[in-house]
Amino acid sequence: MKKYFAIMPLMLAFMFSVNCGNKTADAGMSAFDADTVIIDRDQFVRFETTAGNFTIKLYRETPLHRHNMVRYARHGKYDGQLFFGVQKGYKIQCGDINSVGAAKGVELGITDKPDTIASEIQPSRFYHKKGAVGQASLTQFHFSTSQQFYIVTGTKAKEADLAKQEKAINKRYRQAVKDSLTQPYADQLREWQKYKDSKKISKLNNQLNKETDAIMATRPTFKYSKAQTDDYLNNGGTPGLDGQYTVFGEVTEGYEVIEKICGSHTDRHFRPDPDVKIIRAYVIEDEPVQ
Repeated sequence: MKKYFAIMPLMLAFMFSVNCGNKTADAGMSAFDADTVIIDRDQFVRFETTAGNFTIKLYRETPLHRHNMVRYARHGKYDGQLFFGVQKGYKIQCGDINSVGAAKGVELGITDKPDTIASEIQPSRFYHKKGAVGQASLTQFHFSTSQQFYIVTGTKAKEADLAKQEKAINKRYRQAVKDSLTQPYADQLREWQKYKDSKKISKLNNQLNKETDAIMATRPTFKYSKAQTDDYLNNGGTPGLDGQYTVFGEVTEGYEVIEKICGSHTDRHFRPDPDVKIIRAYVIEDEPVQ
């Protein structure tokens, strides 16, 4: 993801400021519109673009992200948007509402809007295979931005790459547990840091490490399934993103269009030149039968 989406997880550097709000990008769109009532099924969104058309299946198991995309599609927020963050063998990105009508050469995807939705990261079930749809993150591991999403292309992985990624995911899981245990001590830590009381900081750190290890011992270690491993080795994807971003859907039709966009000539900001635009996006069940 682009660098401005990534914020380091809570660490014992005692920086505990996290935006937990659920602000929306448009005052006219409430967080729970009537057209996004929770339903227990997959939904499909069709994207018509200047490069061709493709369809995304949104997983029922990630309802926050599924409803978010349905809401944006039904309000026409994707219509006219441009693709950006196009990197061959990696991914394409979209969802910048400021990209509509953007002048040539302008960098897209930069946002300071704190609108977020809670992450629904499930790497054991949904991973960054080719055609996977993920949501960009403003605060890695904790919250996704409500606007920008990406579609994976990727390349074939190696077994060593997957083993390395498994370790990285388990390390992030452990850090998340420690972060949650550290949170109640935020005020004390700030005070101790202010007066450079390294002994108290070290003592608490050791205590938290022991508590974290005890919790982790009760939880299964993450490991890619055989099906996931075979998929990455034979078909490809971007496993380096697993465990960091929410995968909430996949391309079910028109993947060749994704590859076509990914093969576009791009400027220095990874924006296709000429532009590739979404003509319109709509929820499949909303399309009237001809």
